[in-house]
Amino acid sequence: MRCLKVPEDRRRIFAFPYPVAIWRDPPRSVELAVDVARDFGATRIYTVGDVVTANFLAAGLVPDAAAVDLKTRRSEYVRTVEAFPRIVSVRNPPGYITEEAWAAVEDAVRTPGTLLLVEGEEDMLSLAFIALAPDDSAVVYGHYRGALIVIPVGRYKEIRGLLKYMEPC
Repeated sequence: MRCLKVPEDRRRIFAFPYPVAIWRDPPRSVELAVDVARDFGATRIYTVGDVVTANFLAAGLVPDAAAVDLKTRRSEYVRTVEAFPRIVSVRNPPGYITEEAWAAVEDAVRTPGTLLLVEGEEDMLSLAFIALAPDDSAVVYGHYRGALIVIPVGRYKEIRGLLKYMEPC
C-alpha cells in the first residue's frame, strides 16, 4: 500500500464513532466489545490504542495483534509490551498511514501475537487493520470522547471506503 494522510479539512470524517460505540467503563466495555465481535462471527480481535489494549489485557484477553505508541493522550505511559511475544517497531506520524505502517499491519494480521510499537501515532492504523484484516475479524479502538469502537470487519467492509478520503503522502 502507498502512504496516505488525512487532509485537515476531512479530519471530522475520521472522528465519527463508526459503527458500534460502547459507552461503558472497563471491564464491562471490553466484555461488551468481545460479545459484539463474536455476535458478528469474529474469531480474531485487533486493538489500536494504549488504553484499549491495556483494558483488554486487564480483562485477561490478549488481542491477536495490537498497535500502541506507549502514550495515552500523548503523555502518560502504559505498559503492555510484556503481553506480546513479538514486537515490531514502526514509524507513523499523526494523521498518516505510512508504507512502513501498512507493511507492519499486514505482517501483524498474518502473525498473531504481534504488538506494533509505533513511534508517532497509531490512531490511523485502525483503518489499516480494517482494510487488511480478514472478514472474521473485529478491530477495536478508542474514540476520543471515551467510547470503545468495535468494527466487525466482514460486516462493515464499506468502512474501508474511508481510505478514498485520504491523500497520497
